[in-house]
Amino acid sequence: MKKEVQISTINMTVLNDDGFLSPYSETSTPMISSEVADFLENSAKVFHPKDKLLLNVYTNCVDEVEQQVYPKAIKNYFAAQLKSLEFELKRNLLAVIWFTIIGICGLTFMILYSRFGKNEVWAECIDIFAWVFLWEAVDQLFIQRSILLRKRKRLHEFCQMTVNFLPLKQN
Repeated sequence: MKKEVQISTINMTVLNDDGFLSPYSETSTPMISSEVADFLENSAKVFHPKDKLLLNVYTNCVDEVEQQVYPKAIKNYFAAQLKSLEFELKRNLLAVIWFTIIGICGLTFMILYSRFGKNEVWAECIDIFAWVFLWEAVDQLFIQRSILLRKRKRLHEFCQMTVNFLPLKQN
């Protein structure tokens, strides 16, 4: 049975939008400020990474032009984060391959070293060396990579997030 897609809503109140965009971005690629990004990431932590995200911005200070720019700036920021994470995933996979190769070579060398009746202490040291590399490969592949994949899913959802601008009701 397929699970229904859950839409999780982040509600954000903007009283002053002077710091919404980062002052350090390319002219054609606006980005949100780190404070806005931190708010969005912290707000989304309570939701499942597979949930679709919806951002409701309650404000009276964002004009129509900014309502076109801000969603693009959000997407640009998280797309840049996603691109960086893709490189990290590739490095992670490369590390797994190298750790596995080194571990297997170490075990092979340990077996050969033991068969020729050499010092058993050194054979055990080589064995430990090899298993450390194999364990690190397992850790990188199954633990660290799953964390990175969850993060990638969340960043993808931020890039796809719908942004609504709603009037802020003053009490």
